[in-house]
Amino acid sequence: MIWEYIIPAVFGAAVLIQLVYHLFIFTTLINHKNVESETVSDFPAVSVVLAAWNELHNLKELLPLLDNQDYPDFEVIVVDDRSSDGTYDYLRTNEGQFSKVSYVHVKALPEHFTAKKYAVTMGIKKASKEVILLTDADCRPASNQWIKSMAAQLADNKELVLGFSPYYVYPGLLNAFIRYETFQTALQYFSFAKAGIPFMGVGRNLMYSREKFWKSNGFTKHIGLLSGDDDLFVNEISEKENTGVCTSPDSYMYSEPKRTFKDWVTQKRRHLSVGKRYKFRDKMTIGLLWMSFITLWCVFIPTLFAEPSWFVLPEWLRVSDEWLLQYGFQQYKPITNWMRLAFGVFVFWLFLRWFILHKCNKSLGSTIRSSKLIYYDFLYFVYLVVFGVMTVFSNPKKIKWR
Repeated sequence: MIWEYIIPAVFGAAVLIQLVYHLFIFTTLINHKNVESETVSDFPAVSVVLAAWNELHNLKELLPLLDNQDYPDFEVIVVDDRSSDGTYDYLRTNEGQFSKVSYVHVKALPEHFTAKKYAVTMGIKKASKEVILLTDADCRPASNQWIKSMAAQLADNKELVLGFSPYYVYPGLLNAFIRYETFQTALQYFSFAKAGIPFMGVGRNLMYSREKFWKSNGFTKHIGLLSGDDDLFVNEISEKENTGVCTSPDSYMYSEPKRTFKDWVTQKRRHLSVGKRYKFRDKMTIGLLWMSFITLWCVFIPTLFAEPSWFVLPEWLRVSDEWLLQYGFQQYKPITNWMRLAFGVFVFWLFLRWFILHKCNKSLGSTIRSSKLIYYDFLYFVYLVVFGVMTVFSNPKKIKWR
């Protein structure tokens, strides 16, 4: 029957695709070397821009950390996005006595302009420095070298630098998986950028030139979507030669994760909904990565439960009974040849994947436990299937912020 050839062919193609990504794309992150700030003699002036909506409690913690950054020429611009919690008075009176902080007060939102994008645009409009560095109010820099570590990567005429923003550790499976999914996202956008095909970044830790922002007309192309101020904009302006990455531990910008499953689902639906707007090249490369990953799990799982006669492998792919007998594996006779092959290839791929992801995890500060990578991988498979279906049938313009 034709399925005797189609299923092995699809499985084999998925294995080959995964091997290409892991051996030639992901390994670029393992070998990445950051430009050390000590080797840079001339740093550009930087404007740190962050939007805040009722984030007074976070601003009181974050602004002292930003104001005390070790950097020769920078400013911090807080965009108060119609807050009602006292943020405006706090910024207006400069209660923290900050020397580097200024603010923009947004009183009303223009029609057809989403809040975050308008706030960021107003912050960039006020910025007086040549380079913009974005973050969020609920983030905290890992050190006072955050700006310097990111700016150092602008060497060699880079216009865009992608940073890492891991989540804080809290007890529970939800937090563990959020951190794993964040690691997967960073692994992909860092390694793809290193391989010369950058496609996204995260607004919690993102740097680009102010001139590039205005030349690209800012967020005009997706002005009506809730998300996209980071990944869609990066997808639009990033090129092989103009994009740098920063994985220095000093550059990490830690963030507060969602605490409830409902809030996390809402956040992920918003983030994933804009993927339809990526360049065709990027939709294909990410689509192949995810679909081949899903295919391997979809073929492997039935090998654990199916009847021995569920599928007969074509003669040219079979492991002969004589070979099994010769090496003492005759006890595996009840398992069909197809199941032996699928199971064995999957286990080999899973070990290789674990090894490479373990190395990448070390490159990103070991923000997750490598010993649980395989367990999280299975959850990631379920996540991709569920959210993939939700994304296909969702309308980005109808996705809610909260």
